[in-house]
Amino acid sequence: MSEETIKEVFDIIVNMEVVRAQKELPEYDEGDASASIVDALNIVTVALEDRQSEIDNLKETNKELLLSLQEVSRYQSALDISSIVSIGDENGNIVYVNDLFCQLSGYEKEELIGKNHNILKSDQHKRIFWDGMWQIISQGNIWHNEIMNLNKEGIGYWVDTTIVPFFNSKGEIVSYLSMGHDITKRKLQEEEAKEYHLQLESINKNLEDFAHTVSHDLKSPLNNAKGLVSIIEASLGEDQPPEVKEYLSLLNQTNDKMRSLIDGILQYSKASGRDAKLDRILLEPFIKEVANTLTEKGKAKLIFRNTLPEISYNETVLKQVISNLMSNAIKFNDKDQCVIEFASRMDDHYYHISISDNGPGVAKEFQEDMFKLFNKVNKDETKDSSGVGLATVKKIINEAGGNIWVDSELGQGTKFTFTVRIKPKVHW
Repeated sequence: MSEETIKEVFDIIVNMEVVRAQKELPEYDEGDASASIVDALNIVTVALEDRQSEIDNLKETNKELLLSLQEVSRYQSALDISSIVSIGDENGNIVYVNDLFCQLSGYEKEELIGKNHNILKSDQHKRIFWDGMWQIISQGNIWHNEIMNLNKEGIGYWVDTTIVPFFNSKGEIVSYLSMGHDITKRKLQEEEAKEYHLQLESINKNLEDFAHTVSHDLKSPLNNAKGLVSIIEASLGEDQPPEVKEYLSLLNQTNDKMRSLIDGILQYSKASGRDAKLDRILLEPFIKEVANTLTEKGKAKLIFRNTLPEISYNETVLKQVISNLMSNAIKFNDKDQCVIEFASRMDDHYYHISISDNGPGVAKEFQEDMFKLFNKVNKDETKDSSGVGLATVKKIINEAGGNIWVDSELGQGTKFTFTVRIKPKVHW
């Protein structure tokens, strides 16, 4: 109620009381009129107090609204500084763009306002991509994806984009807010990495094909040589002179070593822990099964220090890993009884599987090179070793996302530890 209205009410009340008193009462009583005026004044006072309360509330509301507007303004400033921002109407026509949007697109604001967002459209995305976007946002939902746009010069750039619909009081969509970040550099790096990966795959395939070809070509003359030695042995019969018998034996041994080396190269080229089918493997029975294929009964004593886990791994390549490590432990053992111990532990991401033996151990200076291709730590020529086994093991484990290392001291045996992901790599 305004002050003018209150004054009018007051005057009307006074006039009404005077008129009523003059018309209805033969003798006018000023006391009654005064009492009525006092009542009217009380009404006016209460009205004024209510009005003042309304004014105070309005001032407080205005103060809160001002603070909210200032906070929104700060958010908008922060968004404009850090993000690419545009606002489109219900049809996607641009009504607002910030400076970052203009900087990245190469357009001036005047060139963009009123235009449709299609002005930036590239051929990177198919129609189904845009139809899917409109289906989501037109239903009032938030949409997020990566978009490749074209700037004014026709050069592509990538934006990690989020689109948010806004509604009027009737629940109708009136505009769309688009916020994004420039991810062009990241997308270029991803593309380069993908290209590099394809090149590596091609190189590896060529190397594998080369290894197969070389192995076949080398094995042919070796087979011929072995056949010739067999013919000579058969021709001489039992009447071979001792020195000839020794030479023929050396020829056979050399031939066998060459064949072993070639087989090792072929095995190394084929070994891979990538892109292989995963199997669920209980390690303890798996190891026992591998051991039965490697040794005569009682040749090596197996000890399991704790319960080994069930892991996700390719069965074929894991068999290569276990058999190589166990074969080395048995082959180079210098004790009456070869003992191989197995243990495991786990951290946040990996199982740690260790295989220990009671063999002669390896000097510290040789341990760093143990996993290099064709490296032989033990120079004993009586031991059949191509220097390929541990290199193959490391290749398999690394490509499966794990690692392997050795701990050893002379006379104290050797312990190999390799890691297996608790959650396998995604490309598996």
